[in-house]
Parts: sequence; C-alpha cells; structure tokens
Amino acid sequence: MIPRARRAGVLVAALALLVGCTGSGREEPGPVPHGSARMRLVPGCPPPPAHPQRPTVAQVNKIGTAIDLPAWQAGDIGASGRLSDGRLVWLFGDTTRPTLNPPIVANSMLVTSGRCVSQLLGPDKGPVVPDVSQNVVRWPMSVAVGRQHGHDVVLVLCSRIDRGNSGSFGFTFLGTSAAVFDVRAGQAPQLDKVVDITPSSRKKTQVNWGAAATVHGDWIYVYGTRLTGRAYDFGRELYLARTPVADPGNRKRWQVWDGSGWASKPSRAVAVLPSRGGVSQTLSVDSIGDRWVAVSKRDGDISDFVYKWTAPDPWGPWTPTKELKAPGGFDTGKREYAPLAHPEVRLKSGDLLVSISRNTTDLQRLFKNPEVGRPEFVQLPR
Repeated sequence: MIPRARRAGVLVAALALLVGCTGSGREEPGPVPHGSARMRLVPGCPPPPAHPQRPTVAQVNKIGTAIDLPAWQAGDIGASGRLSDGRLVWLFGDTTRPTLNPPIVANSMLVTSGRCVSQLLGPDKGPVVPDVSQNVVRWPMSVAVGRQHGHDVVLVLCSRIDRGNSGSFGFTFLGTSAAVFDVRAGQAPQLDKVVDITPSSRKKTQVNWGAAATVHGDWIYVYGTRLTGRAYDFGRELYLARTPVADPGNRKRWQVWDGSGWASKPSRAVAVLPSRGGVSQTLSVDSIGDRWVAVSKRDGDISDFVYKWTAPDPWGPWTPTKELKAPGGFDTGKREYAPLAHPEVRLKSGDLLVSISRNTTDLQRLFKNPEVGRPEFVQLPR
C-alpha cells in the first residue's frame, strides 16, 4: 500500500493525463495564484485528542445536527479525508447560509477537530473553490489527502457544472477540475491552485472522470461514470483507468481497462459495471482490507436504495448487496442521494461509516429548517 503522504501529489499529475483522454473544447480559466488570499477557520478549534475514542453513528449525527455557523447551515456531498494532525476535512456542494449574500454558494469546507467544527472562510466568504463564471460552478465529488514538502495537501476533485437552464434538472456537466489546498499542522487550509483536468464539453454521454479515485500499491486508479443516453436508463456505467505512481507524467503509460486487461488506447475502455444496475454520478470506491468496496445508489440517484459492491480487484467482478432504503424523493420533494463511504472514520461498532445527502425542493423550508439539507450518517457492514 502506498503511503498516504504521497497520494495527493501523484494524483494531481495522473489526473492531468485525462486531458488527452476525454472530451474536447476549450478549458476554463487557469490556476489560482498561490497565496492570493488568506483563508481562516471560524471558530478556532483545539487540537484533536491524542487518543480519540471511536464514535458511534448516533454521536456523529449529533455533531452534525448541532452545527450552527453563520456561513454554513446545510450542504450536500460531504466528501472527507483525514489530515496528518488528526483533523478531518469535509467538502460540501451547494451550501446554505440564509443570513449572508448570496444565501447559497456552490461549495464549502468544514474542518473537524474532535467534536469541534470550524468552517473555512476566505476574505469574501464565498465558495472555497471559486466559480468559473456566474453560471458555471464547481461541485466537489471526491477528496484525497497526502503530504508534499513536509505539509498536507488536500486534493478536491470537482465537477464543472453549468447551472443555467440546460441539461438534467437545469444542470449540465462540462468537465472535471482539481482544487489543491496546502495545510500546515493545526492551521487553516489555503487554496493553492485550481486546475481543469478535462476540457469543457456539453456531450451528455461523456465519461465523468474523477467520480471516485484511490491509490493502491504501485498504481493510481481513477474511476469515471457515464450516462448512456438510452431511454429509461438512469444508472451510470463505471469506467476505470490507471497510471503508475512512479511515472504519472508519462502519457504512454496511461492505461484503461478493456475488459480483459490494460490497454493504452482510451478508445478501448469498457465499462466495469453496466448502466442497468449501475451507479450514481458520484460514488466512493475504497480498498478496505483485501477487498474493493464501492458505495452508491443502484440505477442512479433517482433510485430508493443504497448498495454496496465488493470485488477482489479494482475492475471487479463486482457483487452488489442491497443495504438500506434511501428514497430518491423525486415524487415527494424530499431527496436522499449520493451515499459516500468514510473509511478514515473508525466507528465503535467496527462498521463502515456512510453519509447520505439529503435535500428538499422547497427552498424556503430549507432556509427555515437547514437540517433537512444536511447529510445523514449510517453504518454498513465492512
């Protein structure tokens, strides 16, 4: 297993290879200058306990319910990673803060230290990963934490979304971006740069690379999800690529899974899971013990159940298990979607901690009762 300290740096380089593998069209504006604005954590939290106790799911949910920050009242996704000083970072999508202007921003970050919760704020109190334009925003999908040059690096993989009046529910996926934060021990994360990994494209059937990513052994595995465009086909195909940790910048060594082995031509990539019975747009895939574990809705986010897939290898074969009910809610306005595993949080029960995003189509209800838009935590057998 590759040390976590090396993951973020090699993952940035590896994902950059995807520019030559998917999509077409111009890229969005480039990197954010290093040190252009200082970010701070509000409120300040003490260091995490030296010997933390493993929490129960009820305790994790109690902490989430108690959050009351002026710039964070609710948010979805909540992808997470553990820093080397013991703190946890949590990246959220659309974030509600009714007393500020604007009352919703496209993303936010919380940092937890034990039971204490802080929010990362920049000088403008806007999204921690800047919007591309008025209508194009960056929504977090997944998080990787590693170390470079003696400090932590937090890599946030984001989908670039046009939230105008096009696409499904008014949203169009354009491509994948990576935001890189530097984190010194006990200090606030600082945004270093934002890099667009894939060029912008409005093709509905493009692979959404970076929906999940992980490092194992000598390889970096990057997962992508894809809508087929077929009628009544709401699940997504799952794709897999890899690049060696030791040589991530060499395009000739980029490989995709072609169904029986690894191929160098991106056109030979085949789905490791089909769309029928397939996954959501965003999911989690982790190497846990001697198995690979994927957590997602089955047949897309409109379905009503969380599934866990297990496999002996990163490409499968995947065995699905129905775990628990989480109504898609498109007929009721109360949505439950995007389940994600958090293996870095060890529960007292020994089970796997999983968050399920929740939301409502009633914006005024969300402002009055933000808890309806906060992820709920559950546990699944490891």
